[in-house]
Amino acid sequence: MRILSQYELACCTKAELSLLLHQIAGELANLSEGSVHLRNAHVNLQNIRRALARPEFRPR
Repeated sequence: MRILSQYELACCTKAELSLLLHQIAGELANLSEGSVHLRNAHVNLQNIRRALARPEFRPR
């Protein structure tokens, strides 16, 4: 799994980010402990959560 860039995530809609979050979270159990893929998945999840916290996605 490659790390998604901040630019790629900024171009996504809230629905797309939510879908990515659920897809990656679902793959975690299939990744080997201590692997680069698992680390990248965790980095992606953290970056997606940051992207979802952007002001345009916050409730008003």
